[in-house]
Amino acid sequence: MIRLDVIVLGAAAALAGCASQPQAPAGAGMGVAAPAEVPAQLAAEQRWLAQLFDGTPVTVGATNEGAVRLEVPLKYAFDNGRAAIKPPLNAVLEKVATSLLRQRRSRLQLAAPSIDRVDAMRAQMIARGIAAYRIERLPLRADAVELRLVEPPPPIDRLDDPPGTRR
Repeated sequence: MIRLDVIVLGAAAALAGCASQPQAPAGAGMGVAAPAEVPAQLAAEQRWLAQLFDGTPVTVGATNEGAVRLEVPLKYAFDNGRAAIKPPLNAVLEKVATSLLRQRRSRLQLAAPSIDRVDAMRAQMIARGIAAYRIERLPLRADAVELRLVEPPPPIDRLDDPPGTRR
């Protein structure tokens, strides 16, 4: 049996969420590239993460490619010269893992100042139940830790043989 009251309330909540979407950045129509729209599945995660980290040094936004981007200042992520994760970054990783467990197709991209630090974050995510194949490295960053939630490319419908080959 389909419950119309649940469907109507869910649709109203979705529409209310659309009204609270961030506006395009100033200058978006003047040669400045506006961020791509975040896929619907990730838009809810972006809003949830932004609310969680509101008032903290963690920034949550969208990339030009439509990914959800979190940035953690380095001083809250790692001690100088060490790869041990500090509690503030650990809290961010915990919430991102929750998002990834809800969004089973999404992938995670990580950046930090060294491979050792990226590997430490990757190990934490794997320990939280995120499959290793879903975690990728971004180019190293010297100034912050970056995490991106991205959608995988669409599946291939059919593979065709190149022209001129036998079947």
